[in-house]
Amino acid sequence: MYKRNPQVVIPLPDLLHDHTASDIDNHRASHIDNEIRKALQTAQDLAARCRQALGDRVAGIYLHGSLAMGGFNPASSDIDLLVVVSGDPAREELLKLSRLTLDLHATLPTGRNIEYTVVKKEGLQSVVCPTPAVYHYSSLHRPRYEENPDYLCAYYDDPDLASQIVVAYERGFVLYGKPLRTCMPAVPREAYLRSILHDVADAEAAIGDAAMYVTLNLCRVLLFLTQGHVASKREGGLWGVFALPEWQFVIQAARDAYTGATNGPISISQEVLVDFAQDLLKRIEEAQAEEEI
Repeated sequence: MYKRNPQVVIPLPDLLHDHTASDIDNHRASHIDNEIRKALQTAQDLAARCRQALGDRVAGIYLHGSLAMGGFNPASSDIDLLVVVSGDPAREELLKLSRLTLDLHATLPTGRNIEYTVVKKEGLQSVVCPTPAVYHYSSLHRPRYEENPDYLCAYYDDPDLASQIVVAYERGFVLYGKPLRTCMPAVPREAYLRSILHDVADAEAAIGDAAMYVTLNLCRVLLFLTQGHVASKREGGLWGVFALPEWQFVIQAARDAYTGATNGPISISQEVLVDFAQDLLKRIEEAQAEEEI
């Protein structure tokens, strides 16, 4: 699907069940496995509620994100779905979907969040970035859904959606319907790249307040540009530890925060974090320039 630059490839291990003693002890591994089972059940419950609200319009529902790619952290990771529909749902259908989602979200433990986007099946035949979205729900919008029963985050262009579609296509799991690979062509590389670049465009300014998120995202963007892997944040960080030894201490700190191996914010100075972001952004720019030659 994607062109890979002719560089030395550092293999990615299978992280789908990588709860090893090097990351967490056996007791914690058992706890995480139990939490993953609960999260998967929540994903199934959410898929059922989507079908209840949207009926026969639903063509497919797909799990993507960390829960699909093996990097799920019960303390901080969202449960991410992509919902594909035929045609335009009525406003009442979307309002019902909000109510059903809020009811489910209210049953989840504190910190366990849901995020999903509804997209039209017709739009998947030629994905662009930003991508037209039908409806969106996330923890960011949850308060507005709760406060205003008529509120909808709907019918807008989403710059993040193309990358989510790629993850669902390449590495997601089917909760309902047919595999995406049988329903649509591969997302154009340009659309995926534009989407993930948007995610790190403000990295230099944002890394101080979101060090873990920005650090791991920069790594996975650079990994894609140099080796073509569609990676999770956890995988991007693991690659970065070996591929970028001069920044190992920053990336490992972000990995430890992501997996829950350490608590609290990353204890690295703002100056160092900004230097890291500047260097990674420069490497990303150089990798893009090499592709254009």
